[in-house]
Amino acid sequence: MSETPGTTDLTPAGINAAFSVPDSGGAPAAVYMLRGGWAVHYDAASTAPPQRGNTLRELWPQLPSAYLGGVDATCSTDTQRVYFFKGSTCVLYDIAKNEPVGGSAPVQIGDKFPGLGKDAPDFTQGVDAGMAASDGTVYLFRGGRFVNYDLQTDEVLEQGTLEEGWANADYPDSGVYGGVAAAFNHPATRNGYLIAPDGKRYAECDTDPDAHRVTSGTKALRDRWPYRTFVGVVDDTAGILWVFDAATGQKIRQTQVGSYPGGVAISPDGFLALTPIKATSGTNGSLTLVDITSGAPKSVPLQDQWPYRVAVAPDGSAACVATVFGTAVHVVDPTSGAVRSVEIGEEASCVVAAPDSSCFYVSCRSAGDVAVVDPVTATVTRRFDGGSKPTELALTPDGSVLGITNPSSGSSFVMIARTVGGGQPIPVGVGRDLMAVAASPDSQQLYSVDLDSKVKVIDIPSATHVGDIAGLPDRRLSSVAVSPDGQHLFVTGYLGTSVQKLPVGGGDPVEFPLGLTLTQYAYVTVAPAWG
Repeated sequence: MSETPGTTDLTPAGINAAFSVPDSGGAPAAVYMLRGGWAVHYDAASTAPPQRGNTLRELWPQLPSAYLGGVDATCSTDTQRVYFFKGSTCVLYDIAKNEPVGGSAPVQIGDKFPGLGKDAPDFTQGVDAGMAASDGTVYLFRGGRFVNYDLQTDEVLEQGTLEEGWANADYPDSGVYGGVAAAFNHPATRNGYLIAPDGKRYAECDTDPDAHRVTSGTKALRDRWPYRTFVGVVDDTAGILWVFDAATGQKIRQTQVGSYPGGVAISPDGFLALTPIKATSGTNGSLTLVDITSGAPKSVPLQDQWPYRVAVAPDGSAACVATVFGTAVHVVDPTSGAVRSVEIGEEASCVVAAPDSSCFYVSCRSAGDVAVVDPVTATVTRRFDGGSKPTELALTPDGSVLGITNPSSGSSFVMIARTVGGGQPIPVGVGRDLMAVAASPDSQQLYSVDLDSKVKVIDIPSATHVGDIAGLPDRRLSSVAVSPDGQHLFVTGYLGTSVQKLPVGGGDPVEFPLGLTLTQYAYVTVAPAWG
């Protein structure tokens, strides 16, 4: 499961194919984006998270078996029929009927597109992307070149380079002139999207064969085609990772990551779940990275026995791993996998990232303070009071307040500490055996769990316990996370068998079954993710 640091990448490639289909009866126009053996389905007319995400096998089971693990490219036709490409072969598939057209066996690209063999023979060996043009012809892309192909006459109508044929002087740095990872047209319009080679950015384009050109600078794909919200859960002993769709409870992933993980986070690009793993006998621990949709793991070795918590800077520039029995935290470079250790004192219990990615906050249980770590210089820049035994942390999204669990003899407090300006943290008594704390998206509330069946609600401005949110009876809650819209909490419990989704405004809990019983506790996180 390990890879050398030089090949580790916390920001893997994004989508590798995409296509659109027009309205079909009661089904609105749709856009599908593919990554390996997984696809997501968007409503083409809206800017909203995808309606669903499934494996290619579940969506289009009659694709050739060799295609079900992933394809190289797709090409829409402004009908419900779409070409899928893999290597030098292709198949035409009817999305509405969910069946191949003309047989399920893949055929050579040169046989399906005979004009390519005559005028653009290298395209018969494989294509990178394709999309429909506004006049019913199609574009195929390979490297930095394109062809415009007439499906009726089987002729190459035009060919050339993207740099010359699609260039727009107003957008010289669109990031697609050297090649594209995917392309698709917006149904019933001349508008299209060329996806940059990293699979995460796009440039808009005009698909009219008489006027094709790039019409925008490079933009983030997820801004126009947002991700779903996922819930990540990891068993603290058995090391099983689950990923669920937060809206529907669909189980996206269940995989073994290693024994005794110390937390879980979802990478800012939405493709990875990160969890620190305790060392086995005589070795060092690691940071394990699991591709959410493919399940493929990577591992970054850490010079510590028990990595315990992980946080990732929102801009993806660094990850920080705290080590519960060590004297350091480890700053991991997201591109190279290089690790730098920062001495902060004993018992680094938890770590969170500042919203502007400028620093990480680390709770130092034995020292009774919070260390502020600069990921650029890999140094501690300052420390401030965190109470007698600062343990778990939650940072408000505006970056101004840390909620800190502070267990002491006989009672427990959540401390409210300002990240700037100094002053003593304010204790709020909420019960005993505090296990976790989370902050609301509006930065006004903290939510804590303490092996009771209720989540305790703390009002930050008044520093008071203002109410409870009930979970299922007789469930001893041990972890909590908040949905990005603030409408739901996600909790797990000691020896639990599910994730509970609790409406903040009141209502009955919903359970997402794990399929087994937790060994003891679990860690939970919520974030937008691809899939």
